[in-house]
Amino acid sequence: MSLLMKKPKDDYREIEEFNKNSFFNFIAKDKILNHKKLNEFHKKAIASKNFSQVSILMSYLALNNYRQKASYYNTLSLLNDSRYLANSSNNLLAQKINFFCSAIIEFLEKNIETAIDLFKASYLIKVQDKQYDNEILSYKQKVELLQPKKYGKNSPFIHSQIEDEALLALLEVGKSIAVETNIDTLLETIAKQIQNALGADRCTVFLLDKEKNELWSKVALGLEKEEIRFSIDKGLAGHVLKTGEVVNIKNAYESLYFNKEIDLKTGYKTKNILCMPIRNLSHQILGVFQVLNKHEGDFTKKDEELLTAIGASAGIALENANLFNEQKKLIEEQKKLFSSFINTLSASIDARDKITSGHSKRVTAYACLICDKLNLDTNEKEIIKNASLLHDIGKIGIKDSVLQKEGKLTKEEYEHIKQHVIFTHDILINVYSSKNFKDVALIASSHHEKFDGSGYFKGLKGEKIPLGGRILAICDVFDAITSKRHYRNKMDIVDALKIIKDGSNSHFDEKLVKVFMELSCYQILEIICDNKLNVSKNDEFLLREFKLESFCGILNNKECLSKRILKLKSVFDKYYKGSE
Repeated sequence: MSLLMKKPKDDYREIEEFNKNSFFNFIAKDKILNHKKLNEFHKKAIASKNFSQVSILMSYLALNNYRQKASYYNTLSLLNDSRYLANSSNNLLAQKINFFCSAIIEFLEKNIETAIDLFKASYLIKVQDKQYDNEILSYKQKVELLQPKKYGKNSPFIHSQIEDEALLALLEVGKSIAVETNIDTLLETIAKQIQNALGADRCTVFLLDKEKNELWSKVALGLEKEEIRFSIDKGLAGHVLKTGEVVNIKNAYESLYFNKEIDLKTGYKTKNILCMPIRNLSHQILGVFQVLNKHEGDFTKKDEELLTAIGASAGIALENANLFNEQKKLIEEQKKLFSSFINTLSASIDARDKITSGHSKRVTAYACLICDKLNLDTNEKEIIKNASLLHDIGKIGIKDSVLQKEGKLTKEEYEHIKQHVIFTHDILINVYSSKNFKDVALIASSHHEKFDGSGYFKGLKGEKIPLGGRILAICDVFDAITSKRHYRNKMDIVDALKIIKDGSNSHFDEKLVKVFMELSCYQILEIICDNKLNVSKNDEFLLREFKLESFCGILNNKECLSKRILKLKSVFDKYYKGSE
């Protein structure tokens, strides 16, 4: 068992040691590495998910392949993938080695100035082992001696800057890998780049649907964007998916693998085809690229090499996008589950007493309106929303005889009911979740704190009370006095608003009271009526026109009661009292 526990660490050290030796003994000395060993360690690093070391090994593979006459485009593709892993794992050594290997390849391509820039970039990345800098500096100085200016126009090292669309396409795909998480956008970008780079009429990307054993096209340039699906046993794309071959066909209709049905369906005439698999980092096939009808002549070996290079980058991009989307779906499912859990807990309080049913939902609705007025960010609003829904969860520990008592509470009963905020805190603080849920517990249990410090259960004062707690204090009191209770009917709206205003700087935070009073009469009525407010257009217009502040001020000034104001009070009371 102890040997098994040590193995991952031993593998890590072995890969690290191999990579270090490779740099000093082969890479910086212009020699070729043992390709079999490189691949072996590459697989080990992938298996152990040691992605910084995977990046280093991919840089070595790129340089090794190039020294053994591999295509420049294939080499760039490997380097792009290596750079992505180096950046995403935030490993400085992997970034340093990637720049160094890129510099050597550019040097061998006779792009001297580009090579020197890359050597500089590599040298500027500082790691603990200074030996790397010594080797890089030595190599850089050797290359600088061969700059074109030393030899003039006849220098054998002068190489025109590569500006062709093929290289630009490869670089564009490399950029997409790092930033794009939307599969539709990503595939369209890659397909357009391939179409332009290869001078083709159309590029279609077929993705594998493992559950249905089908290939389907997400992008079909030149066609309307309708989905095309067919079995993996059909067509050239199906053949490439199963065999993993790169297929270059000069006459489509002479090929046994060509599926004529798609042309019949779309009215398109296919002439020549270049088709190849899209692979991920583990070499698994995710789909197929199919490029149709080259504008001039047939697809060449160079086209095959470029498509292979882009395909490697595209595979990583697709896998990243898929993982991102899967994670997004998982988070959404967790949110729905969490929301259901919160709502169920909140409903359990309503089930205790039908008279107070809906209280938590209305308090939450008021709190959300205040959060919107304050322009709080989504996360903070979500915390306050959850705290609002659960602010009375502690009442499950209160006796029914006290909770549902119709008369005035005795001193002992009042002290007992005050315990519900402690119960709320203790229940919520013990829910295993993120830090956010601890904030929910603190906010929910502080809704009976008062701004002057005379509240309970901790006697917090002023801004020591969480913002959410100060918001809940207003919403909780307002809903209580505008709702029917066992011992009284709902309070007249003028008296209710006066209690909120008079409580500024004693019970409530004055700044938040002002925000609350900025809400319209319509918004308040909509919540009081549990979102079942059915008003005429004229009534709605009138109710939306007046905010609580002006509504309250006008009604308190008996001398200024115009017909319009009297109409407003009449309309408000019609829906307010009708909701009882």
